Amino acid sequence: MPATVRVHGEAAIRVEPDDALLVIALTAIEDRPGAALSDVSTRTQALAAILDRLGVAKADRSTTGISVEEEFDHSSRGRRSVGHRAVNRMSVRMTDHELIGQVIVEATEQLAAQVEGPHWAIARSNPARLQAAREAAADARRRAQAYAEGVGARLGPPLKLSETQAHMGPRRGGGFIAVAAAAGPLPLEAGEQEVLASVQVTFALEFDDQ
Repeated sequence: MPATVRVHGEAAIRVEPDDALLVIALTAIEDRPGAALSDVSTRTQALAAILDRLGVAKADRSTTGISVEEEFDHSSRGRRSVGHRAVNRMSVRMTDHELIGQVIVEATEQLAAQVEGPHWAIARSNPARLQAAREAAADARRRAQAYAEGVGARLGPPLKLSETQAHMGPRRGGGFIAVAAAAGPLPLEAGEQEVLASVQVTFALEFDDQ
């Protein structure tokens, strides 16, 4: 069997995020399920109008869940119906970071919405992804070279290379939030996010003939 060395190479690059995802929830509680759903539907149309005015494309919006269910209050006397809750959740992808705070403020102030996020993301087309891949492969070669020198061998050509699982370090906001009577736009800081790459490479080892 030929002598080989198998190593992992890793790289991390910090870069400003390209996108942000908001999850906006509209909720209503009414005696009848139809009334609750009608309330949510009206406010959903108003939310769409806000997003239209701010230039958020329809392709960047997605309804992620609608629910209507009866709620109960539990006490020592048993349970009592307190009405029906209707919820509509919409995911909104935004590339203009300056508008994120404005969407949050207007949705919460005008529509009593709850907002989760922003969840920052790096686009698949971002050049940092390929740069991280190159640096991970270079890291693997450096590691293999060190191992080869340690056993008195020369590093031969790569025989096998495979990408291993690597996760970005997402910058997430907290859970659902409600913003009360803000005086102006909500300031947000995107900061930087890590793009990680990881590879596994097998190199041949070459020894001088004895």
